[in-house]
Amino acid sequence: MRLLDYLIGGLALLALPFLMWWGIYQSPQSAVNLQARLEARAKAALAEGGADWASVRIDGQRAVITGAAPSHDAVTEAARFVRRSSGPGGVIFGGVTLVENRADAAPPVSPYVWRATKTQEGRIVLSGLVPSKAIQATLVEDARLVGRAAVDNEMQLAAGAPAGNFQGMARLALKQLAQMDQGEVILTDHRLVLRGEVADPALRAEIARAVSGVAAPFRGEPLLTGDIRWRARVKDNVLTLSGTISDEGERGQLLAAAEESFAGEIRDEMTAGAGMPEGWLTGALAGLPEFAKFRAGEMAFDAAGGVFIFDGEARPSTLYYLKDDMARVAGRWKTAIGAHMSESVQEMSGNVLPMSAEDAGMDCQGELRAALAAGQIRFIHGGAAIARESGPQLDQVAGIIRRCGASERFEVVAAGNVQASELVDFLVSAGVPRAQLAAISYSRPGGEAANQEADADTAAARPVDIRVLERSGE
Repeated sequence: MRLLDYLIGGLALLALPFLMWWGIYQSPQSAVNLQARLEARAKAALAEGGADWASVRIDGQRAVITGAAPSHDAVTEAARFVRRSSGPGGVIFGGVTLVENRADAAPPVSPYVWRATKTQEGRIVLSGLVPSKAIQATLVEDARLVGRAAVDNEMQLAAGAPAGNFQGMARLALKQLAQMDQGEVILTDHRLVLRGEVADPALRAEIARAVSGVAAPFRGEPLLTGDIRWRARVKDNVLTLSGTISDEGERGQLLAAAEESFAGEIRDEMTAGAGMPEGWLTGALAGLPEFAKFRAGEMAFDAAGGVFIFDGEARPSTLYYLKDDMARVAGRWKTAIGAHMSESVQEMSGNVLPMSAEDAGMDCQGELRAALAAGQIRFIHGGAAIARESGPQLDQVAGIIRRCGASERFEVVAAGNVQASELVDFLVSAGVPRAQLAAISYSRPGGEAANQEADADTAAARPVDIRVLERSGE
């Protein structure tokens, strides 16, 4: 018996190094295997949770998250996924004990666009950008509950969500969209546009009030129709006029206005004979000249709402002058302009990548001087309004200012307060935040050279300058 004890003891001593080697290198709880297992589970949890932006590495039982995070909420979500990926953690349970955040903020996306569409079949399609997975999940659930419909989720995470209650605004939009048979709502930065047809006048008015009454800094624009009688459509360099007109006299006036303003093909699909509301032609003739400059879009007269609706894509100056024409000339008819700035202007304004903080001031000032020196900014009506031939130049100026970034501030200098304020109003309508602009007036010394020349026949030219303000402490 004693010999057997010695034999077992000897074998145990021989097995001890093997057991130690196995415990250190081969055991599931070994440092190497535990770390590899934790990392694999953490990566799987991030992928399953949709946090594709995040990377994770494990150091012992401590996790380190890196990547370009779209928002602070997204970092919190990713940390929660990793923390729970291998159980409760701790020495005994062998899970992740600590999550360290080393993620960087992702570059903000501008414009920041979120969209919800209700199809003819009743499905709700959610697309565009959201700041976090939690907000994405909430909006999907809201669409299911409020819309009582199947939901297609095509949303993506991105940084740059507008300040304010982005989630609350999107939820309000879904609530209004759910009441419509078919339609679309688009939230672009702080601008909410709801499009669709609502036959019931009471429901149409209710939805319009809800969208129009959104709280600042957001602004709502309902483009709801009930009885479209007449349309003009621009597509592929073709202007098509369709719908109802009262008589051949109205046809002649509309075609004459179209031929004067549009250089491409004009198609007449209008039908004469049906009665139209008195005075509707005044509104149509007021809006058609600037609408003809749209890159693409539709102008429609809704008799039920007494409103002219403009949608599509156009330059900032075109939208600015269209709004002015409809306010001055269209008479008793209301106007709803849901069109957006054309992509060429957005590209020029640097919505993808702003200038670097170090070089922005110098580059902005140089580009602004070149743009101002390249042409003439004219004023008409005694200096009270910007001449329309200056629109393309001001589109370029607005694009440069937008590309300079939100941290820059600018002085808009003109001969008088009216001219400076008019220029600021234009730049704001072109998408430049008003907080970045200050209107300054000065007296023009006699004989001083300017970057514009006076035109006594059609416009009163004014020396215009736009200066980048130096940051305090520089």
